[in-house]
Amino acid sequence: MSLTTYCEFDEVRSALGVNDLELKDSVLALPVYEMGLVRELNKVSTSLTAAFSAVSAKSVGSRTEAEGGLYDAVHVFSVYAVARQVGVSLSVFAPKDVGDGKATISRFSGEPFKVTMDGINEYYQIAKDSVRQALEAYNGSNNTIAASLTPATLFKASGRSYDPVEGV
Repeated sequence: MSLTTYCEFDEVRSALGVNDLELKDSVLALPVYEMGLVRELNKVSTSLTAAFSAVSAKSVGSRTEAEGGLYDAVHVFSVYAVARQVGVSLSVFAPKDVGDGKATISRFSGEPFKVTMDGINEYYQIAKDSVRQALEAYNGSNNTIAASLTPATLFKASGRSYDPVEGV
């Protein structure tokens, strides 16, 4: 799966406050960001990626309320989880000034992106909690459906026709 299964590159750039010249699609398409996102999703629940894939396969109109909630929550969480990863190097790729005189670029130094990263980390936590709640609602709706189905009988108890003590 690619990162765009979970969120769009422009959404990640928007969360970081950069444009496509400062953060190219080719950078966001690197496998490290997808692997990092999948790890973050698995930290919430190891069944989350499978549940998201099942919900994504359905058309928007055929999704239940719980499925729609799960899809939206994972989508928003994905934006902030990836932005959090990319934000580690934000000061390196986002220029402060770009000059045309001698093709100069100056970068920020210090912590000017601290406010941005604090905001991203705050939204990340809110989105993570939202994913947990949406997954619980999704699993609860699936358990209700499963409970209403009659389970198949796989094993059945029976008495012995032979007594091993008396040999009869």
